[in-house]
Amino acid sequence: MLKYIVYLNLVIATSAGVLASGVAHFFTIDNYVYYGLFGFFSTLCVYNIQRLIKANKEINTPWLKWVSKHSLLTIIISSISGFLGSYFFIKLLNDITITIVLLIGISTFISLFYVVRIGRKNIREIPHLKIHSIAITWTAVIVLFPILNENISNWQIVTFFILAHYLYFIAVAIPFDIRDLKYDLLTQRTIPQMVGVQNAKVISIILLAMVIVGLGVVSSYLLLTPLFVLAIVIQIFLIAFVTEKHNDFFYSIYIDSAIGLLGVSYLIL
Repeated sequence: MLKYIVYLNLVIATSAGVLASGVAHFFTIDNYVYYGLFGFFSTLCVYNIQRLIKANKEINTPWLKWVSKHSLLTIIISSISGFLGSYFFIKLLNDITITIVLLIGISTFISLFYVVRIGRKNIREIPHLKIHSIAITWTAVIVLFPILNENISNWQIVTFFILAHYLYFIAVAIPFDIRDLKYDLLTQRTIPQMVGVQNAKVISIILLAMVIVGLGVVSSYLLLTPLFVLAIVIQIFLIAFVTEKHNDFFYSIYIDSAIGLLGVSYLIL
């Protein structure tokens, strides 16, 4: 089980880090590796903190049961990764602006209250908000932060790039909502709950098709990059065959790895 949990943690964090690095590289930012390290350690920190909080309230998955039994190790991982994430954030920060403060503040707020209840509900339990809170956080940290921090001003390209990735994160979050059907409250009104599993997969695939079009507008070179097309096609293939019966290994290893593959495609441009 320890090896299993380590794999899941590393794949999720690595995928976030590679994509963050790839986005920075796409915009020809010199220290794109540091953006990747910031994405890696901040994701590792947040995901472990969230599971630690969830494990104290709802021990209903093998992962949360493991976290509950190894809470000290989880705290150590979260603390070290949080320290390193903060280090790379400070190293990257060019200027303290209101937009950067708001960006990090909103991302931190969503990440914390995604699992911590405000009154009777946390963010993911509010109808329709679960998937958007995930997409907002990933878009803010991985896409918006380097754009704002480096003062990239071509807003026609930037707008398409941001919207395309927001749709991408929604698309790849839908399979996780399918996985969580047996855990989520009916009042959460996730996409699979509202339209069913098959229709939810269709929506996810349509969104990924829109991502290809949106990013094609940003850069026609992407459409000529085999690895970029392959990353989206693999994601579509995985989503098409996803079921409620697949375990965390399928989602976190395969679907999250495809996110990392998208980042690699940006790195080789």
